[in-house]
Amino acid sequence: MKRLSVILCLFALLGAQSCGDPEISAPQNTGKTAVIEPGTDPGTDPGTDPGTDPGTDPGTDPGTDPGAGTGTETTGKLCKEEFLGQSPRIIAYMTEYTSVSTIDASCLTHINYAHGRFGNPKTGDGGIVISEGSNGLMKKVIALKEKKPSLKVLLMIGGWGEHADGFSMMARDAAKRSAFCHACKQHIDNYGFDGIDIDWEYPGGGPSTNGKSDADPKNFVLVLKELRDSIGDTKIISYASSSSAKYMDWKGAMEYLDYVNVMTYDMGKPPKGHNSPLQSSKTFSQTGCKESIDLHVKAGVPKSRMNMGVPFYGHGVSPYDSDVKFVSMADIFAAKEGSKYYGKNIRKWDDTAKVPYLTDGDGNILLSYDDEESVTAKGQFVKDNNIGGAMFWEFRHDDSKGTLRKALCRAIYGKESTL
Repeated sequence: MKRLSVILCLFALLGAQSCGDPEISAPQNTGKTAVIEPGTDPGTDPGTDPGTDPGTDPGTDPGTDPGAGTGTETTGKLCKEEFLGQSPRIIAYMTEYTSVSTIDASCLTHINYAHGRFGNPKTGDGGIVISEGSNGLMKKVIALKEKKPSLKVLLMIGGWGEHADGFSMMARDAAKRSAFCHACKQHIDNYGFDGIDIDWEYPGGGPSTNGKSDADPKNFVLVLKELRDSIGDTKIISYASSSSAKYMDWKGAMEYLDYVNVMTYDMGKPPKGHNSPLQSSKTFSQTGCKESIDLHVKAGVPKSRMNMGVPFYGHGVSPYDSDVKFVSMADIFAAKEGSKYYGKNIRKWDDTAKVPYLTDGDGNILLSYDDEESVTAKGQFVKDNNIGGAMFWEFRHDDSKGTLRKALCRAIYGKESTL
């Protein structure tokens, strides 16, 4: 199918003092979705970025503040409760690479549509570029709200690696902060998004070398404050957090963040770890989802304002790819003699970590992943521990039956629907 996009040019006057001041040009009817300054090239995304934290950065900047975590923020700094959407939350990340004829949102309360990125990632300006995806995917996702009015759809901005470029350069500059906020507001108004999900991996850390600074966590708070002032208290602001709970000024950020999507995955890979263990076990010396949630609570993030991450993919070593989508698992288990997977697809279960893994005949761990059983365990953990909800990366990694999202929904809601 032909990729459609629409180019929307937004740019701010250098002297703008607030998100409402910058001038914007008239929309250009050029067939692409983008907010971009003249003379710049947003480039293309090859679709190889999973948008997740590979877990290779130990994090040198603690960036944490114990905070109070009382949830008693001043009115106006957070989204009003009636606009937050349904709780407990089940949030799907859906990228522009998704290609499905129909989208089943019966098990979802929120969708974070990705990706939005800086038009000029090296300088943190040039507007926010959105790729609409095949066959008008973005508009189809937003249109789901007509059939399910309780559904909330947010625009996710950022990603892993170079896709986080631009945040640091924007956050330190008052004019660029204003332009960023204004671009977010314009996308919300123009397309009907219910808020913004920021995936800056990470303030002061992560692999991006594009000007990252120890001042990033404090500057990020300035961004969140101005973003709230710009979009108001009827729209949602969320953030995708490292499982380590590092890199953030949590006390300042939680004044404006409605909730946090904790990326409790990419915490390890064979042969040295599980991708997303529910808790640490004797199999590997590593932290798990439980420990990550506890770290966030200690940093000042209330459980009710967290969504625990659930991966619909795994990590492997030869003969498996580094990233293995759940949708591929049926073929892996059906492998016959002569297949590279034959004899190397023996499923085992870690009953402490509550995750499966595959081995060869000698017991060597080759693939760590999540399946219906482990996703059910994660959903039950969310429910039993009064966590605000669960989010998963990503929708297209599930099989055509929706096996994993239905398992998550049954565990949290007791049925295959959030209604």
